[in-house]
Amino acid sequence: MPGKSVTRESLGGSGPIAGGPMNSGSALSRAETRRFRRHQFWTDHGVFRELFYANLHEVAPGLFRSAQPAPWQIRRWQEAHRFDAILNIRAPAPSEPHFRLEQDACDALGIQHLPIHGFGSRDLPRREPLLRFLDQIPTLPPRLLVHCKSGADRAGFIATLLLHQRYAVPLTEARAQLRLWPYGHIRHANTGILDWFFERAVAELTQKPGMSLRSWVEMEYDREEILASFRPWYRLDWLTDRILRRE
Repeated sequence: MPGKSVTRESLGGSGPIAGGPMNSGSALSRAETRRFRRHQFWTDHGVFRELFYANLHEVAPGLFRSAQPAPWQIRRWQEAHRFDAILNIRAPAPSEPHFRLEQDACDALGIQHLPIHGFGSRDLPRREPLLRFLDQIPTLPPRLLVHCKSGADRAGFIATLLLHQRYAVPLTEARAQLRLWPYGHIRHANTGILDWFFERAVAELTQKPGMSLRSWVEMEYDREEILASFRPWYRLDWLTDRILRRE
C-alpha cells in the first residue's frame, strides 16, 4: 500500500515489551508462558475462544476479524492466511498476559502487532483517536487480522470502518459487520451504541451528499449527543456485562 508505514507508536501503542529480534522464536521463558497461558485460558475466558468459537472470518480479500487469539491460533492462522499485521483493539496493556503472549507470537513470526487505543464495546471513540485511525487506514499493511476480546463488537466496528474506507463498501452494507450471526454482536444491549453511531452517520451523510465519513467525523460528529440519544434494552445488559463479560 502507498504511504508511510504505520507503527505501534503511531497508533498509540507502546514500544516492544517482549524483547528479542524478529523471527527469533519466543522471548518468554517457559514459566512465563505457562503462567500467561493459564491466565489467558481460564481468567480471560480463552477456553471458549479456543475450544468452541474463535469467531474468525475473512470479510474482504486480505481482511480478517476474530476474537482474541491464543499463540497457537496465531501460528496456525498465519500459516493459512499470511497476515502482515494484527490490529489489537483491546485496551493496550503491555503487562497483561494476553498482550504479552500476542506480542511474543507476533515477534516470533515477523508479524506487526498494532494495538489501537480509544475504542470500547459499550462506548464511542472520541473524535481525535477516531480521526487518527481513519487517517492511518491507507497506510496499514495489505493483509490484516483485526481482533478484540470476543470478536463481536469492537472488531465489527473497526471492520466496518475498514470496509468503507479501504474497500469503498457503502456504510449501509459495511455496517453488517455488526450482526448477531455469525459475529455475536447484540445490538439491543449497551453494545448497540456502535450500531447507533453508524445509524446516525448514515442518516446525517444522506442529508449532505458529497460529505465523506471522515469529514463528518471531523466537523459534525457529536459524541456526547449520540451517547445521550441512545436507548438500549437494559434487560439485555446482563447478558453482555455478566454472562459474556464484554470489555
